[in-house]
Amino acid sequence: MEFDNIRRSCIGLDVYSAKNKILSLCPELSEADIDITYKESDYARFIVFDCQHEDGKIMLYATSKNPIRNLPSYFQENDFLRKYLMIFQHINNDIAIKIDNINEMFRPMHCPSYFLDTLADWFGVDIDLLGSEKEKRLFLQYAIPLYKLRGTALGLKILIYIITGIVPKIIEGYVPYSSLEIVDGSSVDSSIFEEDREKSVFTIAFPVYREDFDDNLLKRLTLLMRKEKPLNTDCYISFRRKKAKPRKKTVITDKAVLDDNFEL
Repeated sequence: MEFDNIRRSCIGLDVYSAKNKILSLCPELSEADIDITYKESDYARFIVFDCQHEDGKIMLYATSKNPIRNLPSYFQENDFLRKYLMIFQHINNDIAIKIDNINEMFRPMHCPSYFLDTLADWFGVDIDLLGSEKEKRLFLQYAIPLYKLRGTALGLKILIYIITGIVPKIIEGYVPYSSLEIVDGSSVDSSIFEEDREKSVFTIAFPVYREDFDDNLLKRLTLLMRKEKPLNTDCYISFRRKKAKPRKKTVITDKAVLDDNFEL
């Protein structure tokens, strides 16, 4: 993206908003690529008034108060003291900006990436099962309404959509493969698939082929469904099946002539 567009979009914003704007416009950049220089001003503090590209970094120039204004007028004429106090004001500004925007830390769609793990811990979420940063932010954004729907078909559909981007069909009481049941009167005391008759079953049917699913995604989805499915239920995952190719039929009539070496 052209730097002039970045510059125009940042000027007039506060430092916190300007940094987030740059990171959203240039996803390849990190916070380490943005430096801030504060200039003493009587204008509202932390407002970006200039933006430059220097030495491979983006430099933001923002307004700041100088603590010398709190001293008696005699000291305010001391140029060395004014510059010296601005050194500590730079440090204090970074802390003040975080305090001013502390509410943003609790907004999953706006908080820094490193704070997502903390938010996930508060909700008891295994964030490693959610995959990309976008999936993590979406899940945490809707965590409270999702917990209200936890254990329901609708809640599972929404959760799966966040993880996969696909809306599946949930079929209750359906197993997606044929099972072999051994009756009670037989000498074998278990079934092939360890089917528990006391449990309910449901299948999550995806309208896509198995090849469309990444192995890692399927593994994460399986582990997540084990945690989110209702108690005393079995959950199965199925995919769209490809149409079987019709077999070629060979018909031998009474008029057919067979080779002498042909054997049935």
